[in-house]
Amino acid sequence: MMPAPPSLAATMPTPPVPLDPPPQPPGKPGNDECCHSGCTFCVLEMYQEDLAAYEDALRAWQHRQEAAAAASAKGSKPARKKA
Repeated sequence: MMPAPPSLAATMPTPPVPLDPPPQPPGKPGNDECCHSGCTFCVLEMYQEDLAAYEDALRAWQHRQEAAAAASAKGSKPARKKA
C-alpha cells in the first residue's frame, strides 16, 4: 500500500507574518445608520472616536517603523518594548 501524497497546502510555503502590522481603520458607517435622534451611543460619534484612536495608533506605528528602519540602517536591531 502506497502512502497518500501530501496535500498541496502542506507543501506550499507559508508567507511570513509581519511582526508589527499597521493598524486597520474603522469601518465608516453608512448614510442610513444614524437615526439623528441624539442617541447616547450615536454611530457617527462612535466612528469619530474610533477614527481618532486609529489615527493615534497609526502615528505610533509609523514612528515604530521609522525607528526600526533607522536601527536597521545602523545594522542593529531595535530594542523591544517590554509589555
